[in-house]
Amino acid sequence: MEVASEFVQVGSIKTHVLTVNNVPAWKGTTVVLLHGQAFDAATWQRVGTLAALGERGLRAIAVDLPGHGVTGGTALNGGERAAFLEELLKALHVKQQPLVLVTPSMSGTYVLGWLADHAAELKAWVAVAPAGLKQWIPKGVLESASKQPKLKVVGIYGEHDAMKADFALLEEALPRSQFVMIPNARHACYLDAPDLFNRELLRFLDNEVL
Repeated sequence: MEVASEFVQVGSIKTHVLTVNNVPAWKGTTVVLLHGQAFDAATWQRVGTLAALGERGLRAIAVDLPGHGVTGGTALNGGERAAFLEELLKALHVKQQPLVLVTPSMSGTYVLGWLADHAAELKAWVAVAPAGLKQWIPKGVLESASKQPKLKVVGIYGEHDAMKADFALLEEALPRSQFVMIPNARHACYLDAPDLFNRELLRFLDNEVL
């Protein structure tokens, strides 16, 4: 599966992305993958997620967020992240397609603020031990998402990740949320059990999106 290294201009930020090209029998859905604090876009290539998505007929785009990976520069603060995500999706030309966001850990703070105004544009949210739930959910940021019956949400957590208890917050805000636990895995469960993580991701997408 061919993976292209490219740059897109997001406002003033030259943003690096890895894109799976030449997807066989593309199903029309695009999966945009963000990353955790200690990782970058290449993480999804190393653990085989980009290839797995492409082989399933999904266009996959992994993003180096500001302050990380090849994008470099300065990390954005909480108030800037939702605006960056909106401009990123415009620059990638994916807003008119069925869209899935995969947001591990820190990158959950990008999508939580964005969902408040854009939940109707999202087909599915794969929240991998997302950070920010305790901060954002009390502000009612998921209220609009809860009113979108077609929005599918899954929380994926490692068995040994203390943050798995936070899923109760997600489930309360979005009662239709599903929960997946990766056995014997820590916070970055996709590193500890990449094959199982990829299978669970594809199972969710097969059942709820495709």
